[in-house]
Amino acid sequence: MKYSTVIFDLDGTLLDTSQGIMLGASYTAKKMGAPVLSPDKQKSFIGPPLLDSFIRECGLSENEARIAVEIYRKRYKEQGLYETKHYGGIEKLLVYLKKANYQTAVATLKMDAFAKEILNHFGLGKFFNSIKGIDEKDTHSKSDIISMCLKELGQSDPSKAIMIGDSIYDARGAEQLGMDFIAVTYGYGFQNKEEACKSKNVFIAESVRDIITFFEF
Repeated sequence: MKYSTVIFDLDGTLLDTSQGIMLGASYTAKKMGAPVLSPDKQKSFIGPPLLDSFIRECGLSENEARIAVEIYRKRYKEQGLYETKHYGGIEKLLVYLKKANYQTAVATLKMDAFAKEILNHFGLGKFFNSIKGIDEKDTHSKSDIISMCLKELGQSDPSKAIMIGDSIYDARGAEQLGMDFIAVTYGYGFQNKEEACKSKNVFIAESVRDIITFFEF
């Protein structure tokens, strides 16, 4: 195998965090006096930067959206973090990668402190050599966060690392850094193989088992 480093997205790839994110988005929209969010609009908050989502889906100004992000994060810290469940087979995959001596990391657009808290709470933090999330001012791009993981791991050659994620943000972040990308369709972003094919990737995984199969060859 040409890779020595595996970097994961979090939401929609490692953990099903949809309930906490969707309820938090709906709660925040109501607090901000914005129109009620439909289920599809709630789902659109999964993956992209929160600031952009509140501007796009709630019609807020940037300053209003920053207030909305604070409201959302307060609820998420107190409640939303725990409205989460494992995807089947994730722990088996992480055990396999560790035994095979891969370096592993998480690069997520979830706030850094929340990413560490949720992974530790659900027993996955111990499997990763690096966990990096977005800063409180939402200034980091996905490629920035992936770069921080690579730096912490001492991986200076992006071609030896591979990114695994469920959205175009993951695909673009990997491509910008010259990394290969595995697109997963069991999360929230790519709904099927046809949609995933629109991104540059070396493999499409429809289940966690598919990812294990990829690394076994």
